[in-house]
Amino acid sequence: MELLHRYTKDGLNLVGAYWEPKEKKACVVFTHGMFDNVIENNFIELIGENLSKEGYGFIFGHNRGYGVINSIIVRDPVTKKAGNKIIGSTYEKFGESIYDVDLWIETAKELGYKKIILASHSFGCLKNLYYLSKKGIEIIDGLILISAPDTAGLVGRREESKKMFLEAEQNIKAGNSKKIMEGKMLNIFPISSRTFYTFRKGSILDIFPLVEKPKSFGIFSDINKPILVILGEKDSVIGDTPEKDLEELKKRAIGTNDFSSKLIYGASHKYIKKERELSFTIVEWMKDRY
Repeated sequence: MELLHRYTKDGLNLVGAYWEPKEKKACVVFTHGMFDNVIENNFIELIGENLSKEGYGFIFGHNRGYGVINSIIVRDPVTKKAGNKIIGSTYEKFGESIYDVDLWIETAKELGYKKIILASHSFGCLKNLYYLSKKGIEIIDGLILISAPDTAGLVGRREESKKMFLEAEQNIKAGNSKKIMEGKMLNIFPISSRTFYTFRKGSILDIFPLVEKPKSFGIFSDINKPILVILGEKDSVIGDTPEKDLEELKKRAIGTNDFSSKLIYGASHKYIKKERELSFTIVEWMKDRY
């Protein structure tokens, strides 16, 4: 595994972990979820090692939402003057994620890959879907969604969210958009008002409406490339039941003639003790197609 240091188009310095294969059949570009990073992720190393053994490159690219709160080096794209920016999942702006996904896709191309499979876990799935809605589906050759959440739907059906959205809105109107909320994300992590406010229905990240199941399912239904959806039986992002959620997504994947899903029994959102099954599922799916 090699560490890659790259700058996004808006000047943010991010680190990616790259597993290089002897062949270059295709590259899996992975977008992580909230609060995640390459050091503390328990399944990424295994996936990277196993994919590279089979001739596939693998890039786990940090995005500006890595960790909780971070001081990240930033360089002005015009003046080249360097400084620091406090971001992390606590402060990130969802719309800016397009720069991060783009960075690692472009890096894969620079490394010589002709086929790109865009993969993600948790909140990273929404970032990838948003990216494709803005940049176009033709950029990729396949899509892997691991524990994809309907964040707006799941947060919206929690009673305490009403009070939190009101608090966030008041802080933003008062010019305190970066103010940390009294309540915590997942009852654990601090979250800024501006970041939490984007979790509401109808916001920029409300692009995977699995909870409400509207007639139009957005960008997911437009994808005309092979899709693999993986869900843990005991996942925290389940809208109905794991079986019903996967069946619903199969119905909604009307743009592709190659939809696959895998329910990993006993697996939680982090796939602890189920890393090998998760890795095997991805590797075998890749071998069958690329």
